[in-house]
Amino acid sequence: MTSQPFNCTSCGAPLVRGDDICPFCGEVVRAIPHSPPPPPPRVVPDVGPVAQTMPGVRRSEEEIAAAATEVPAWEDRKTFGFWASLWITWRESVFRPVEFFRSLPPRGGIGPALGFSVLFTALGLLLNIYWGTLQSALAGSWEEGPVLVFFSGLVTALLWLAFAIPLYVGALFTMAGVLHLCFMVVGAGRRGFEATFRAIGYSSGPAAFAIFPFFGALLGLVWGTVVLFIGMREVQRTTNGKATLAFLLPLFAFTAFVMLLSIVLAMILAGTDFGALE
Repeated sequence: MTSQPFNCTSCGAPLVRGDDICPFCGEVVRAIPHSPPPPPPRVVPDVGPVAQTMPGVRRSEEEIAAAATEVPAWEDRKTFGFWASLWITWRESVFRPVEFFRSLPPRGGIGPALGFSVLFTALGLLLNIYWGTLQSALAGSWEEGPVLVFFSGLVTALLWLAFAIPLYVGALFTMAGVLHLCFMVVGAGRRGFEATFRAIGYSSGPAAFAIFPFFGALLGLVWGTVVLFIGMREVQRTTNGKATLAFLLPLFAFTAFVMLLSIVLAMILAGTDFGALE
């Protein structure tokens, strides 16, 4: 099996090593190892040969892992229902991120991933506001009356949601664009911007850890960063080294910008005649 990049012979989509089934059109591009051959047709007396159901209607675990085309429950809400699909997708993406993102299709639209991310980000924001309001009440604001304290907290939460969600959506697209550009620079973004956005969107589940007071927000941030790293690595089919370099590129670029700006400012100040200014 060659390790060089290649294209699907059916739709021409770019593939990488490990893609035995095209994740874009579902075409088998090469034989999958360890897949058992289809069973022969069985014969029923006085009826004749009856062919069994063709294998592949429900792909095996090896085929799913190779094709990365197992649709998450959140994108099959008609089957699972809204709450069950939300719970299953959250549980799998947060506690089994390697398996979840390895089988996440790189295509399928950005809408479901965006909705999933907005839901859990809004939940995390509301929980943080709740704990902040409760902490303020316990710190002495309770003298104003519990009803007034929680009413002001509710108003604050609604205002935050009204303004923060549109800003968050814009920041999410910006983050996806920057991160995808970094992955392309290191040669690890061949599955496209949509795959990057879906990985970022489905890595928002740890925001729900804000349900824990004091340490929940920090736990969600750290866990979410780890899930995002795993998600990008698995969805873009790259290595730990390239993924790490792609995540560090913005930091390197920012550091270089600050250093360059400092040098320019130092040169300007060095050439300024302060005596003339006086």
